Amino acid sequence: MPGCLVLVPTPLGNLGDVTVRAITMLESCDVVVCEDTRRTGLLLKHLNINKPLRRFDDHAGVQEASDLVHALASGKSVVYCSDAGMPGINDPGFELVRLARESGAQVCVLPGPSVVILAVAASGLPTHAFTFLGYLPSKSEARRSFIRKLAGREETTVVFETPHRIEEALNDISEIMPDRELALGRELTKLHETWYRGTPFQVIAQLDQERRGELVLVIAGADAKRTIVNNPQIQESDTLPEWAEKFLDAAYEGGMTLREAVKPLARHLGKPPSDVYKMAAVRGVACSNSMYSGSPID
Repeated sequence: MPGCLVLVPTPLGNLGDVTVRAITMLESCDVVVCEDTRRTGLLLKHLNINKPLRRFDDHAGVQEASDLVHALASGKSVVYCSDAGMPGINDPGFELVRLARESGAQVCVLPGPSVVILAVAASGLPTHAFTFLGYLPSKSEARRSFIRKLAGREETTVVFETPHRIEEALNDISEIMPDRELALGRELTKLHETWYRGTPFQVIAQLDQERRGELVLVIAGADAKRTIVNNPQIQESDTLPEWAEKFLDAAYEGGMTLREAVKPLARHLGKPPSDVYKMAAVRGVACSNSMYSGSPID
């Protein structure tokens, strides 16, 4: 009799979020299949569970798939865990589900943590309709093209981004939809969970030098009513001197983006670029030139 494939969600970061049913399935199964045996191994060690671990990630080949089908055909109970959260979402879990169903095995999915749902709920943005689109493209032109398409979407959008690309992505968003409200979450459910909210410029201004940790970006839809973000890190008193505003105007006329203009301006002001971004973000609320709003500058 064919076995059963069980998709078991695992904690996003806080191990206290593991469910009783997930523990029961991990204890009773014959084998645990996972993206990374090291990460899942740490969870099993924390739960005092000792089970055979098999890796199945984006690089899995014919042999790994064949081993899984053979285990299910032999009547074994196979648990699949992603690195964190709900398996089958933005990971190879969907391939395992297809293989299991094709082999005649049962498929059972446990409810549990999902970073996408968590981010939407915590964002403060409209939740009646939303779309998850995975990671933003890594290449600049592809990413900008992707963001242009997002600009017309009416529902809230959720995307992932890596720490080393987040500033470039936010700058691209700021040029294409500068007034769109964003919510950026880092290290969700973990000790250093942090949220940044506001326009793209305001979020850039809040970013610190800590660029580790997983990032989830929630983008308001085109029809979302703009709310005033009460951001204590961006004060009206943090304004640019008159000569600096004229410099930004001249930089805009010369075809520079705000990101390009801020670097020399920060040196002249003797301030960190992030502080100058913050002051520029305040100015951008009422500024009409396309350094802050309008069509993208390519």
